[in-house]
Parts: sequence; C-alpha cells; structure tokens
Amino acid sequence: MRLKDKISLITGAASGIGAATAATFAREGAAVVVADINDEGGHRMVERIRDGGGRADFVHADIAQPKEVEAMIKFAVDRFGRLDILHNNAITASAGHIGDISLAGWQKTIDVGLTAYWYATKCAIAEMMPNKRGAIVNTASISGLGGDYMMGAYNTIKAGVINLTRTTAIEYARKGIRCNAVCPGPIATPALMGALNAQPKQISDQICQAIPMGRLGDPQEIANLVLFLASDEASYITGAYFVADGGLTAHTGMPSLFGVGPQW
Repeated sequence: MRLKDKISLITGAASGIGAATAATFAREGAAVVVADINDEGGHRMVERIRDGGGRADFVHADIAQPKEVEAMIKFAVDRFGRLDILHNNAITASAGHIGDISLAGWQKTIDVGLTAYWYATKCAIAEMMPNKRGAIVNTASISGLGGDYMMGAYNTIKAGVINLTRTTAIEYARKGIRCNAVCPGPIATPALMGALNAQPKQISDQICQAIPMGRLGDPQEIANLVLFLASDEASYITGAYFVADGGLTAHTGMPSLFGVGPQW
C-alpha cells in the first residue's frame, strides 16, 4: 500500500476529483478525512470507504470561513493523531465577462479557491512541522496556465494556486514538507457535466473535439496523479505542477495549414 498508515484530509471530497481521491487514498492504506459542505455526499463517501475496509470520517467544512478551515484541520489531528497529507481541492467560481462579474461573486471565488487553499496550507504546516514531513497537493487547472472566455475569476485563482504551490514548496523544502499541484483539463465531474448538460450538445462535442484524445478525463485519472504526488514515490518532487488534459494544452490552437485534424 502506497499510503499505509498515512493520515489525509481532502476538501471537496464528497464528489468529483475529491471523491475519487478519497477512495483511492483509502484503498492505498490512508485514513481519510472527508471535508465538504455537502453533508449527505460526505457521509456517503465515508460509508463507501468503511464498507471497503478503510478508515474515514466526515467533517462539515465551508472553507470560505477561516474558523471552519481551522476546525477541519483540528478534527483530523484530534481524530487520527496527526496530519500527513492535505489535498486542497474544493472550488466554486463565478462565471461571466470580467466587466460583468459581481464583486460578491469575485470575492467568493477568491475566498474558496485561493484564500482557503493558503489558509488550509498554513494550518496544515503547523501540524506537519513537528513531524518534519508532509505532502500538500493542490488542485489547480490548465485554466491557471491560460485564459478562458467568461472564466476570468476561475483563471485567476488557479494561476494563484500554481504560484502558491511553488512558494510553499521552496519555503518548506528543508522542513520535510512537499507541495505540488495538479492541472486537470476538462474532467467529467458532476459540476462540469451539469454545466454541459445545460448547454446544447454541440458545446460538449466541440470540447471533446478540441482534446487530442477526443474525450473528457475521468476523476479517477486525476486521483491517480494526486496519489503519486502524495506518496513517498514522489519524495524528490516539490514545487511542480502536472498537466493532465488529454493533450489539450499541447496544441497551439491554430488550425492546421494542411487541413489535418485530430482524426487524421
């Protein structure tokens, strides 16, 4: 088992990438604290892990609230004795053109998707430092590497997450704490599928057509990457971000001069 006896905490773990990561961590021997605002989904995730013979507990955490971030870290330490792995993953985002996003929508996006990642990292570091070891994995995005129409708030926080990752890594590398980020492309999470299902089917088709692999990613494919970065197998990796996007950002976006497309 790659995470045998490790203690982990995952935010946004009731569904999507977080849920896939929680199940994967548990299968690999870690105790898992499932943190989410979705109580029903969180408890269901815990039951799933326990039914499989794993160790897990749920904590309700609205990570936009600093006190609840503090409480979830304390919960993990009180319940399992320490904290070895933090996966910052929860997200919310306001969509719209830069000139149209409301101040409240912008602030909520920043609070959940960037400030909370920093504050959870800060609180986790305080627990990891005495043990001189720890792994932090942040869910960034390929949207932190470029711009998207009507996703400016999301683009901003994910770019921030990447540099938060780098800074955390260099400051704590000699303290035994590693920090890395994953940058998923379009992944078939409930959130994305809900958004796509509200649009004409041609939107989903266009997205898949733009991806060289021709499909959306699966949450498990990202969980596999998070597992590697959280494990001791990645012991010499810190301050890095890893793209998992089916080849989407490998393409410049320019149409072929020779009329060749992904189905050549």
